[in-house]
Amino acid sequence: MGLSDYLFVCLIGALPGPLSITFDNANFQLLPINKNKCRHIDPVRDISFQLFTRHNPLMPSTLRIGDDEALAQSHFNFSEPTIFFFHAFFESSQAIPATYIRTAFTQRADHNVILLNAPRLEAGPWYLTASQNTRVVGQYAARFIDYLVSRGLYLPSLHLTGLSLGAQMAGVCGQNVKSGRVRRITGLDPAGPLFNKWPKSLKLDASDAEFVDIIHSDAGIFGYPRQIGHADFWPNRGLAPQPGCNFKEIKMRNPDAIVELLFCSHWRSYQFFAESVLNPNGFWAVNCNNWKDFEKGICNEHNSIVTRMGLYVDERARGNFYLRTNPESPYSLT
Repeated sequence: MGLSDYLFVCLIGALPGPLSITFDNANFQLLPINKNKCRHIDPVRDISFQLFTRHNPLMPSTLRIGDDEALAQSHFNFSEPTIFFFHAFFESSQAIPATYIRTAFTQRADHNVILLNAPRLEAGPWYLTASQNTRVVGQYAARFIDYLVSRGLYLPSLHLTGLSLGAQMAGVCGQNVKSGRVRRITGLDPAGPLFNKWPKSLKLDASDAEFVDIIHSDAGIFGYPRQIGHADFWPNRGLAPQPGCNFKEIKMRNPDAIVELLFCSHWRSYQFFAESVLNPNGFWAVNCNNWKDFEKGICNEHNSIVTRMGLYVDERARGNFYLRTNPESPYSLT
């Protein structure tokens, strides 16, 4: 790319636009912004970090790299664990998945909850550009984490999680943190399209943290189709349609639903995880070679390893785990 092309791309990114609209909780944008072609990050419009705690569960504090004053004036508590959530394609920190995650953890009242906000870089319908931007977003988030560590964050208390493209961002982030090794990353149906053929440096895998757990709910369509973590969970086989997500069931709940018809199964991953935060005894899963053996009862709590899917997973768990869920909330059978 020549200098004139570089300047043009940076100019587009610097303009007040591009024009965007929100439809059915999805963010659409007139033009894509590819930060691999213009690496300058605007810490207000391009990527920001929204902090929620027990003291501010509804209105966030905005944190920025190097802004010690904002950090000191926020309710960030270095003695409590920190959950860091990366939103998906089409989304932002105000979207429903991020709200579910934030609400679950602030109801627990013992976490710093940081929501990444990068709607301009993850806007639809520009999936290719949004996917390419996962590198830039993940690397920038790693710089932010290194900044927090330099100010007192205990790195082993940090837990990264992300939905779809956000899960791939979390992987890139984990790879690029320089102040130590991230303890845990939870991938919520990590994005599949394009990432099958992309190198490890651009996506989540088991090498990105001490423990990587994955919840598959739409494998082979919007989700990644294979095991990529230390422990991979396959609720209801990990495939679409998940219980409660067939066409008739969605139309009965919401006759005007459009986006949900596409993403219902994909979204189940974050819904399961958010519920697990408040249900420490739910989502028991069984280690098994495949779904058929699980269905036949060949693998059960008497002859196989069992652990809980979600927040309370045993971090010693390894392999593929299977379970069934309810078609609506509460999703856990227990």
